[in-house]
Amino acid sequence: MSAWRGRQGTAAIAVLLSMVVSRAVLLAGSWFNQDDFYLLGRAAAADLSAEFLVRDTAGHVNPLQQLAYWLLAHLAPYSWASVATFVLLLQTAATVVMWLILTRLLGERWSRVVLLAVFAWAPLTLATTLWWSAAMGLWPHVLCSLLAVWLLVRWRQGDARAVWAVLAILLTTAVGLLWHERAVLIPPVLYGVAVALADEATGWRRLRAALTRFRWLWAGQVLLLGGFLVAHGMLTDVEGGESTWKQRLEVTWSFLGRNIVPGLFGGPWTGELDGGAVRPAVWVVVVSLVLALAGAVLLLVRGGPARRWGLAFLVAYVAADLALLLSGRAGFGSIIGLDPRYSSDTVHAAVLCVALCLRGSRPWLGLLETATARVRGGVVATTVLLYGAASAAGTALLVPHFQNTEDKAFVTTLRSQFAADPTAVLFDRLAPTDVVLPLVGADSQLSRILAPLPEHLRFDEASAHLRMVADDGSLRPVGLAGIIPAEDGPDDGCGYEVGRASRRAPFVVPVDGRLLVRVSYFTSDETTLSVTTDGWSTDFLASRGPNRMWLVLPDLAGEVDALTFRGDGRSTVCITDIDAGLPEQP
Repeated sequence: MSAWRGRQGTAAIAVLLSMVVSRAVLLAGSWFNQDDFYLLGRAAAADLSAEFLVRDTAGHVNPLQQLAYWLLAHLAPYSWASVATFVLLLQTAATVVMWLILTRLLGERWSRVVLLAVFAWAPLTLATTLWWSAAMGLWPHVLCSLLAVWLLVRWRQGDARAVWAVLAILLTTAVGLLWHERAVLIPPVLYGVAVALADEATGWRRLRAALTRFRWLWAGQVLLLGGFLVAHGMLTDVEGGESTWKQRLEVTWSFLGRNIVPGLFGGPWTGELDGGAVRPAVWVVVVSLVLALAGAVLLLVRGGPARRWGLAFLVAYVAADLALLLSGRAGFGSIIGLDPRYSSDTVHAAVLCVALCLRGSRPWLGLLETATARVRGGVVATTVLLYGAASAAGTALLVPHFQNTEDKAFVTTLRSQFAADPTAVLFDRLAPTDVVLPLVGADSQLSRILAPLPEHLRFDEASAHLRMVADDGSLRPVGLAGIIPAEDGPDDGCGYEVGRASRRAPFVVPVDGRLLVRVSYFTSDETTLSVTTDGWSTDFLASRGPNRMWLVLPDLAGEVDALTFRGDGRSTVCITDIDAGLPEQP
């Protein structure tokens, strides 16, 4: 049976195309955000080595993700078009594989079109599609999970040789693990599907039947997972955050009742935006829970022989997702349970669950067996349209929040202003919190996250055109606050006369910390001046006439009581004023 023939195949293609077009439009309007910046900055500064690929990143070891960041940073720096295309291809491939699985499980039943629409349109996956680093944790894992399920179903239905199926599934699982640790859920998903397909047994005997029939697959999966977990433990050194039972219960309720359930029904349709999360309205939660309960009851009453195992499969998957969240993030409180990064993968598990429950049931759950084909078609069309409307409402609520337009505006403004003044040197600072939170320390410095840009921006160099980067990305002249001057120079009318010999210019009081130094001088010809103090030195070209130069004094080990100047002998330089202070915020 061809999955793409007939009216159902045409409907599936329509669902697929609508997803591709809508997600392409939304991706085109999005941009990089938060983790994307510092991960690209790290990749730009690194060589492509085994050490880089298995680097511990906040407790994660994801070699294929690291490779993706490195390739983008070195081959197409900050090319959102490349990222958007890659993410869209991953989601499209996952949707195609889901349709192939639904076809094998449900045959020529219209319910597979409805389930495909849920998988393709659910707003629950929106945030993790429009944010690159989040998409790297979702779509490769989901695609590998679905590929493994498809291979298992083909094997179970006699369309694949056992040896090749085992090898292909193990390879798919390994690729998923190299993308993201969440792929540890692939083996439990496979076992749940195998149990639901074990029609030769009944009741609890299904568990044993699934184990024995695919015993070589499970042996390989155990060895693969064991090796991965041992290696992961050796390469990481991050412990889960502490949390109270109250916090865990709050996170559990947020995760289940306010995140997953509304999300699976196309919501939240309305709610309050809070950082990276959405607090759905109370009525949205109530309606979603009622729909979920009614659907579960209908499946239990009218579903196929594996209906209980299908629902148990979904419960187990969601519980595993929740356990992963509680183990490392519960300390953040209930807000973390609303984060779609930790729940979006449940969509594919929910669709598989319903398909397994419907498999072998009477058509239309026995409710429309006597209806005409036109009536059945009308019911399917109405169901798909209602879900599409619900998803559109949820998407409309989420899109303005998740497209990261502020980040794009920041970098676009900075690049355009630098193009108008390419001689500018930038004072290094932490990126605005809307761009990168300061949780990653020095990796959130502008000099790190903007290093991949083709403009090759310069930071903290001695310059007469030093600029501060404002929170909106604009470049502004620097100023000083809390000025500490140097003592007046001994040479009348010249201040400190600097030639080949070194001249020491002491501050009125010692200074410490990272400071700006403004040096005012005049000279008759160009000459190079060297400026030194204990543990730091820099050079700059003193231009003819009266000028001033900005220096960035780093945070040194001790206090700085003076700066020492020395010229190259081509001309005498008169240094009239030296002032140190904090940079004024633009």
